[in-house]
Formats: sequence, structure tokens, C-alpha cells
Amino acid sequence: MAAVVQIVVSPHGFTANDVGPIAVESDHADDYVAAVIAALEGIDFSNLSNITVDGSEGGLVVLSHDGTPLRPIIWASDTTSQADAQWCLKKNDEQWWTTEVGVVPSHLQTVTKLSWLHRSEPETWNKMCVACSPADYIRWRLVNGLMGSMVTSPHDAERTAMWLAKNNMYSQAVLTLIDNERDWSKCLPTVKPAGAIVGSLFGTLVNL
Repeated sequence: MAAVVQIVVSPHGFTANDVGPIAVESDHADDYVAAVIAALEGIDFSNLSNITVDGSEGGLVVLSHDGTPLRPIIWASDTTSQADAQWCLKKNDEQWWTTEVGVVPSHLQTVTKLSWLHRSEPETWNKMCVACSPADYIRWRLVNGLMGSMVTSPHDAERTAMWLAKNNMYSQAVLTLIDNERDWSKCLPTVKPAGAIVGSLFGTLVNL
């Protein structure tokens, strides 16, 4: 039976099926990519059917116009954006957020990471062309993705606190709350069904 490799990334490392955690002593997204590729190099791809990349938690990777990460990963468990979560709740109460995106913002959600980045690192913010999760970025790099081809799953979109599931789209009300001057249309990953094929690595399918 063909095997499936399930990669799960988290702060400080990742697992590949029952191997790991494999440590990554860096918060730079490209160091994660290099470590994952190194771990896959010893695998017999002839017996593989699929590779999946998921995250034990969300987070934020921001990319420039050419797909280069602009700063280290901000993991979901990073509490730096707690004040931004409170700011979001001052702008709209818990009931509004629950109705709009099904999630009440906390430091765990991507929306608060983006709020923090907007106010704390304006130069990075102005250079940002794509914002995605660490798992989304690693998956995209494994399949040599092009700009504009970043994808994510419905589950990962929902934990950003920016996904309007009932309309199958990102909430414009939330996005304009964070920055009403930005063109968000190409900034966030396209949401595809769980299990969707996004590309291949050495002839093996990579999917959500």
C-alpha cells in the first residue's frame, strides 16, 4: 500500500508521521522549508502517494512581491498581539465577531497578528504582498508555488478570524477594520477544500 507522509509544523520544529519532533532552531520560514526538505530526502518516493503539511497551530508569515519572507514567523501562541485582540473587541463586540466569522479574537488568531504588524512594523506592512500561515508557506514552497497560488484549508482559514464561512469568502468588514487602504484581493490564500491537491514534489502529490 502506498504511504502518506503527514508533516505537522509547530514552534521549534515539526513531525513527519511518527518521526520527530525534528527541531528547527529558528523562526525563519525558509529554515523550516530547508529542514522539511532535508527530512524528506531520505524517503523512498516510489512508495508514496501523498504528502500533507499542516500546522499544530496557526501563525503568520508575510511575503514580499517575490515571495521572500519579510520577517520571522509569528506563531499563534505568541502573545504579543494581546493588546490588538482587545482593540478588535473595542471596535466590535464578541457577538459581532461570533456572528461575522465565528471566532472571538484573541492572540491566537491571525487577525490580531496582522493588527499588531500594521501598527508595530509599518515598513514591513507596506512591503507585504502575501500573508499566510507557516504550514501554507512550507506547502507552497514544496510545490514550487508561484505568486498568486497560495492556498489554505477551510479549517485554517476559520482560525484566522477573518473567514466568512457562510459566504465562502474573507470578511471585508474585518479586513477593512485592520487596514481600509490595502487591496486585500491577492494578499490572502485561496481557500480550497480539505484534501485538495495543490501540486507535487518529485512526482508525489501534495495536498491540504
